Amino acid sequence: MSDVLTVESAGGLLAGLLPAYGSVRAVTRFAEGSVTGAYRVDFAAAGTAPVVVKVHGRDDLVSAVREARALRFLTRHGIDVSPRVLAFSRCAELLGDRPCVVSSLRPGRTLTTVDDELTPAQRHDVYRQVGEVLRRLHAVPAPGYGYLAAGDPGHADGAVRAALPDNRTHMARVFDRELRRFRANGADPALVDALAGHVADRAEAFAACPRPAYCHGDVHEPNLLVEPAGDDRCSLTGLIDPLNMHAGDPLTDFVRLDAFSLQGDPTKIAGLLSGYGAHEAATHPGAWPVAWRPRLHLYRIALAVELHNWFTISGQRDELPALDRQLRELVGAGERKG
Repeated sequence: MSDVLTVESAGGLLAGLLPAYGSVRAVTRFAEGSVTGAYRVDFAAAGTAPVVVKVHGRDDLVSAVREARALRFLTRHGIDVSPRVLAFSRCAELLGDRPCVVSSLRPGRTLTTVDDELTPAQRHDVYRQVGEVLRRLHAVPAPGYGYLAAGDPGHADGAVRAALPDNRTHMARVFDRELRRFRANGADPALVDALAGHVADRAEAFAACPRPAYCHGDVHEPNLLVEPAGDDRCSLTGLIDPLNMHAGDPLTDFVRLDAFSLQGDPTKIAGLLSGYGAHEAATHPGAWPVAWRPRLHLYRIALAVELHNWFTISGQRDELPALDRQLRELVGAGERKG
């Protein structure tokens, strides 16, 4: 998406949505975030806090509504490092009839840009705080397993669309959908069949999830904001972009975080599990709890298939060979473990 928000268009947009904020002084597009355009807007009046305007595609109203509802849900449940929704437009004329979400600006820099500057103690500290936030989010009871409802004014924030009562049925639905797309996208039929059989043989592991929880759905370092401090401390100041929020097994948040950011780092895992209050965090720091591992394995397969489908439809085919290898390795590793 090319830049669609300028000082002029932001001024006109926010004069209607946030009239008390006054005239716009500057607009800066955030460097990270490839799916939608996210902009920082600064105001001329001293003391007026800047805001974030996130512009979605013309045909992506559902995503905009889902994001706004997820942010409101997080605010309502005390996840105070999440931005607050300040305004919403379903079809902003000044943005070419695109929907947009206006939210508060969280302080700090993305953990991606700061990580190389941190000491091991600071990494442990910030991931301890990530674990604490996820523990609070995952403690919120969900009515069933599934994706959050969007687009229907009759649905409340946090409502689950076509909710299923148990995790095994939910994951059967997820794998059926993603493997059908995988096959339709030209995947090796033998690999698709092997994955389907591998998951079916281990599907009883899904029942170990006792209840559905609200999951952020995209926790990784580009979506974590931090402010390093002295004395081996680093403050978590933001958890952003809950567009993929859903109700499911909390371990899905950990799998995504591990795949994109942790990558097995024992210091980060130890901090995360310490903050989360995982039973084995003290006795086996830096290692995933044994009871989680069968489900973690299956969720890694689900994530790899999902990413393969996404990269295929978005034309990023250079990413596919590595995912093919990963899927074959995951099936092989699971077979060796029996």
